[in-house]
Order: sequence, then C-alpha cells, then structure tokens
Amino acid sequence: MKALLVIIVALLACLVVYNYATTGQFTLVPAALQSAQQRELSRLEDRFLKDKARFEQAGRAAAVSGVDTSADAEAVRLDVERVETALRDLRDRLGDSGKQKIDQLMDRIQEFKKDLK
Repeated sequence: MKALLVIIVALLACLVVYNYATTGQFTLVPAALQSAQQRELSRLEDRFLKDKARFEQAGRAAAVSGVDTSADAEAVRLDVERVETALRDLRDRLGDSGKQKIDQLMDRIQEFKKDLK
C-alpha cells in the first residue's frame, strides 16, 4: 500500500514538473486540456508582463544613457491598451472563475497605466 502511494505521489510530481517545463505554470492539468478562453487569458497575461518588462527596460536605458525612450513608452502603452480591450472582450465569453482572474489582471493593468502617466 505504501509503495502504491509513493508511486502515485511520484507520478503527480513528475506531471507537475512536466507541465511547468512545457507551460511555465505549476499545474496538474496540462495546457492542452484547458479551454481556449483559458489559454487566451494566459496569453494576454504573458503579453502584459512582457510589455511591463519592456517599459521598465526602456526606463533603465533612459536613466543610464539619457536617450529619449518616449517612443518605446508609447508603444508599450498602445500594446497594453490592446491587451485591455482583448480582456474586456474575453470577459464576456468566460465563466465566473475566469472573470475573477481577468478582474485581477485588469487591476494590475490600471496600476501600471497610472505609472505610465
């Protein structure tokens, strides 16, 4: 009985590690089994995080070299607005559990937009 339990725990751990290696998320359910809306939500969240990192990098470059990065900041702002629009559209099609995650992401976007001003 203990051996069976150890094997099950080891298999679950392997599944979590595999999913983390392929999707970057700690989950038991592979990304292929997620709904299309959930995958789109994850993709939009990744886009926002990349845009935020791009903005921070432009700020560091401006601080170090004194180069004007206002064009980079404007491009990031436009990309974030596109993500925000896509999230609003997705919110209408998603269930309650997804709506909560969208609301949290929208709050993070609003905080980020305040920093842009």
